[in-house]
Amino acid sequence: MDMRPNHPVQRLLVISENSELSLHLRAELEKHDFGQPLAVDFCYTVRNRAPQAMLDIGAASIDIKDPATVARVLRDYDLVFSLHCKQIFPRQLVEQVCCINFHPGLNPYNRGWFPQAFSLLNGLPIGATIHVMDAEVDHGGIIAQQAVQIAPADTSLEVYRKVIAAEKHLIAQHIASIIRGRFHTVPPPTDGNYNSIQDYRQLCELDLAAVGTLGQHLQLLRATTHGSFRNAYFTAENGKRYYVKIQIEEDDAVTS
Repeated sequence: MDMRPNHPVQRLLVISENSELSLHLRAELEKHDFGQPLAVDFCYTVRNRAPQAMLDIGAASIDIKDPATVARVLRDYDLVFSLHCKQIFPRQLVEQVCCINFHPGLNPYNRGWFPQAFSLLNGLPIGATIHVMDAEVDHGGIIAQQAVQIAPADTSLEVYRKVIAAEKHLIAQHIASIIRGRFHTVPPPTDGNYNSIQDYRQLCELDLAAVGTLGQHLQLLRATTHGSFRNAYFTAENGKRYYVKIQIEEDDAVTS
């Protein structure tokens, strides 16, 4: 469904857990003259356990699973952005107002949680996507995409930073046309896949008896290593968890 505002956008709601991208979006919006005032409100969802960075940019809490909140959004806004939002938009919302998702994955591959981690594991493409939202997760007509490449030493964090850079580029290139309703969409391919948060949690629970190649074990540790986060772990006989990360360094020596 190629849904878009049927009149000039005057009121935009941005629901995000990512202050970096929110500030980038705000800066890009300020570069354009849309011919009329554009009121923009930023919110973070009630699922955000560490909202201080969003609070610092003036965002307020929102629960889009609450029917009264959905009714208010439908009444007060012409356009809604999901910018790394942790709540799935209800069907009523996406079917009654234009909702655009800025997704850190290359739809339709590895839709859902932590696309970069699963791309490290299964080799499917990774990148950034802007798309019109429908009732399915990370699904709907694609406005723009940009792929990124995974290097042999990349962990989840390095790939994620590449995806963030791609998202910033797509926002800069397309935000004006989206606000003006002058965008086109193409249907997503049908051969994609979806990963849940439970799927990721299963990855993180390391099986010390698992059989595989060294390459497969390295892929798993690269997929679950994300900076300072404690993700992958094993449970020892003493009942304690031990967290595991990997560090891979490229040889910077000049080769002939």
